[in-house]
Amino acid sequence: MKQIVFDYQVFAMQTYGGVSRYYFELCSRLQELSNHEMSGRIVAPIHVNEYIQKLPKSQLAGSFRFKRFPGAWRLAHPFNQFLSRKLLSQANANLVHETFYSQHSVAPKICPTVVTVYDMLFEEQAKHSHAYQALLQVKKKAIERADRVICISESTKRELIKFLAIPESKISTIHLGFELSTDASVIANANNKFVNDSKKSTTKPYLLHVGYRAGYKNFTTLLKAYAASDYLKNTFNLVTFGPNPLTRDERQLIDELKLAELVKYESGSDDKLISYYQSAAAFIHPSIYEGFGIPLLEAMQFGCPVLCSDTTSMPEVAGDAANYFDPQSIDSMRFAIEKTVADSAEKALQIQRGHERVKQFSWNKCTLETIKVYQQLLCQ
Repeated sequence: MKQIVFDYQVFAMQTYGGVSRYYFELCSRLQELSNHEMSGRIVAPIHVNEYIQKLPKSQLAGSFRFKRFPGAWRLAHPFNQFLSRKLLSQANANLVHETFYSQHSVAPKICPTVVTVYDMLFEEQAKHSHAYQALLQVKKKAIERADRVICISESTKRELIKFLAIPESKISTIHLGFELSTDASVIANANNKFVNDSKKSTTKPYLLHVGYRAGYKNFTTLLKAYAASDYLKNTFNLVTFGPNPLTRDERQLIDELKLAELVKYESGSDDKLISYYQSAAAFIHPSIYEGFGIPLLEAMQFGCPVLCSDTTSMPEVAGDAANYFDPQSIDSMRFAIEKTVADSAEKALQIQRGHERVKQFSWNKCTLETIKVYQQLLCQ
């Protein structure tokens, strides 16, 4: 049985998060889906990650979890490098999948390596700033060093070729999987627990935004588009659900736009997020840039009409199951939202298409396509 090893990097950085979830899903499914030709193992000597705690001990090498604190990754890095090389030599690794970008690989020299590229956002931003140059040099070195590169969307693949001139023959595009919850009892419980909860921030119909808001996430343009529409303001609240409360600058803009009583902030568990998706009049994703866009699929799974930007990977992920707008245009965004929420037939069609679209993305499919990449390298 071939040993596929995932290195420590992302598990030392993320307690939760999409990137560490991706590698956890690959590792946990690898043996069964490869018909026991391969087994996955994570070498994360010192880590902060919750997902990998669910793996059997046989799939974790020398693992010690500690509580995350500022600078933890930097402090643990030299120990992780040293211990990982030792553990990898003992693990008889046949292939190493590097989980982030590093100056030097911990993989044995004779061992083929794979690296996954999620987006080229820093390369885009570096055109206007020198702040990311050191990180970009490390990323470039890691990608050029790898024997095979996986991109999570065709959009990311095109940008990788544009910025780094990586040969197309070295790149495979494999979409991420998706699974907020497929358990019917969990979904029903979320609905029963929160939809009619008096603690919910609004009893008025609402538009939903999910995730981070700063910079390229473009939340301020959404606020301005919402403020520009008397129909939207009179009919709906705007709820933003995410990990970070509204900032002082965001609150100031909300006050200037006279939206203080209309914009609500929420955070919480997956159950709570599911309930907000289920009851929203529409989900709006105004981001200017995405390497993939998991919230689009979350909204579709839970029967929420989707509106999103017509840029980068979002049309690739959402297909015909979303209505699109120009994220740089307040009028384009406002018109698309008004048109969708005012037309019940359009909403019903988007919900139906969303349920079909989300079936195209699964962790099993992602793992099977990744196994093919591993097999190609191992046969060389």
